[in-house]
Amino acid sequence: MPPEEKRPFVQDLFTRIAPRYDLFNRLASCGMDAGWRREAMKQGAIQPGMRVLDLCTGTGDLALLAAKQAGRAGLVVGADMTAAMLVYAEQKGRGRGQTASWLCGDALCLPFADGQFDCITIGFSTRNFADLNSGLREIVRVLKRGGRLVILETGRPSNPIVRMGYHFFLNTGARLIGWALTGEAWPFTYLARSVEQFVTPEVFTERLRSLGTDVRFRPLSGGLVSLFVATKQEMA
Repeated sequence: MPPEEKRPFVQDLFTRIAPRYDLFNRLASCGMDAGWRREAMKQGAIQPGMRVLDLCTGTGDLALLAAKQAGRAGLVVGADMTAAMLVYAEQKGRGRGQTASWLCGDALCLPFADGQFDCITIGFSTRNFADLNSGLREIVRVLKRGGRLVILETGRPSNPIVRMGYHFFLNTGARLIGWALTGEAWPFTYLARSVEQFVTPEVFTERLRSLGTDVRFRPLSGGLVSLFVATKQEMA
């Protein structure tokens, strides 16, 4: 859909499913999503005192993991354009005793100066950007030279049988789980289509490289998930 229509559509979608978002993720991933996030944190190499931005933070899982590693000397900001998601993120942070700052804002127009963050993380959200290229460009802008960008995104299994089963589950099992939890199927129909229509890992890697980053790509869980680690070049 056109960028000017996609932003409010995605915002409405996540507002509707926010109360059941965490449970949907656990069930739809068979509990594997926690391990994927831990691997992202490992690749982020976040050290005490670092400044970290978790974009499209949702209910804050990655941001809170980052806050644990950055410690009280660090700064972690979890940003999301859906205010309803941030309500749950803040509640979760209080429950875990982890400190993070929460910001309602759009990844395509970040209220930060150039080179503000040592590490930026994004979990399963780049395919929801109204404009992918503009979003990636903005992210790299606020990343320090030598800083690390860690992106988790849905993958493309290389095994054709696994890939077929994966897409079958997206269009049946995941939709059924979503409907059972929320009473609505259309948000999960969109999520399935966003996975199927997203760019390949090869194309995504090249777009990051074109913005002045060195990129490593690694498939997780047989290619169900793509992990990208991009380091901003010193002369970018």
